[in-house]
Amino acid sequence: MITVLSKIIQINELHVIGIIKKDNEELYHVLTVKKKGNKVTIVSMASFTEFEDLKKNVDPNLPLLLFIDGKGVLNKAIDFNNEADVSWYKNIDLNSIYHISLKGLNIDFISFSRKNIIIDTLSKFKKNNFQIIDIYLGSFISAILINSIKKEVILSNDLLLEFKNSKLHKFVKQTDFTKKENYIIGNETISNIYLPLYATVIDFFIKSKEISKTKIETLNTDEIIYKKAFKYFGISILVGFLISLLISFFLIQYYTSKNTALNIQNIYTDKNYQQTLDLEKQKENKEKILLESGFSSSKFLSFYSYEIIKIVPRDVSLTVLEITPLTKESKANQKLIFDSNTINVKGETFNESSFNTWMESLKKMNWLGNFEIISLKKDKKNKSQFEIKITIKNV
Repeated sequence: MITVLSKIIQINELHVIGIIKKDNEELYHVLTVKKKGNKVTIVSMASFTEFEDLKKNVDPNLPLLLFIDGKGVLNKAIDFNNEADVSWYKNIDLNSIYHISLKGLNIDFISFSRKNIIIDTLSKFKKNNFQIIDIYLGSFISAILINSIKKEVILSNDLLLEFKNSKLHKFVKQTDFTKKENYIIGNETISNIYLPLYATVIDFFIKSKEISKTKIETLNTDEIIYKKAFKYFGISILVGFLISLLISFFLIQYYTSKNTALNIQNIYTDKNYQQTLDLEKQKENKEKILLESGFSSSKFLSFYSYEIIKIVPRDVSLTVLEITPLTKESKANQKLIFDSNTINVKGETFNESSFNTWMESLKKMNWLGNFEIISLKKDKKNKSQFEIKITIKNV
C-alpha cells in the first residue's frame, strides 16, 4: 500500500532547518525548496535566533529535514590504515550515538552526537507539530556537491573541506565565524551557512552512496505520506461532495421550475378538461333538445313544408301545418314537449278525389315514414274536413 502511495504522493516541497547549537543559544537557518522533475529550486532562505519566531514563520504542514551542527556534534576523520583510528572506531558504541559518515579519499569522515541530544531536539519539534522525515548532522555532507561547485576547497558552515580528485581529503575547523563564502550551483547562489542544508536536500532525494547514517526508528516517513494521502483524498472527496451538492442544487432548481411549469400546465389542462366536459354536457343537452324537438334532421323544416305544399291540389286548402307540434298545451314553468319527426296537417276540400290523389302523392315522398288520417268528415255544406298526421323518417 505504502509503495503505491509513495509513487502517487511524493514529497516535492519541504523545509530544511539547520540547528546550530552554541553554549547558551541555538541559531536556526531555514531553507525551503521545491523539486520539479530532477530540478531542485530554492524557494526561500531565512534565519532566526528564537524558536518561537521559527514556529511563526515555518509552515508546519510541509515536511522537514533537521540538520544539527555546532556544540555537541563532533567531527572526526578515520584513517583505517592508522591503528589508533581503527582502535577508536572499534571501541566506540554506535548504539549510544547518532552518526553520519562520508567516504573520502582513503579516509572516512564521521560526524556524531550523543543520542539524547538528538532525541531532545526531535521531541522539541514533534511537540510543536512539525513533520520530521529525517535528521542529518555535521558539515561533511557538503562534500557530495563538489562536482557542482568544482573547487578544491570549500567552506561548509565552519568546516573548511579540502578535496583531491573530487574526494574529501581533509578538513579544518574554522575559528573565524564571520568568514562567508558564496557558491553557485546551477542557477542558485548559496552561502557556506546554507550549503550543508542544500546538500542535505540533495542526499534526501538521490540517496548518495557516499553517505551512511544511523536510522532513527521513531521517525516514520510512511506516516507523513499517509497524512498527505488522507489530506489529498479528503480534499478530493470534499470537493467532489461540494460539486455533487452544487449539481444537485442546480438540478433541484431546474426540476422544481419544470415541476412548477407542469403544475401550472396541469391546472390549465384540468381547467380546459373541465370546460371540455361542460361543453360536452351542453352539447348532449342541446342534441337531446334537438332530438326531442325534431330539429336534428339533416333537412330544414321549411323543406318539409315546401314538399307538402307544392303537391297540394288546387281544390284542397290547408288550414293548419304544424311541424314538430307540442304534445300538449304549454303552461307556465313547465317543460315544453314536442312530438318530434311529426307534421300535423289540417284542411278542407269539396273534392275527395283530389284529396285521395294528394294522399297518394305524399306516400311517394322518400322522407315520409308514415302518415295517418286522424279525421275525415263532412260539414253541412258537404265540405270534407280532414286532419292528417305525417311521420318523418330519421335521416
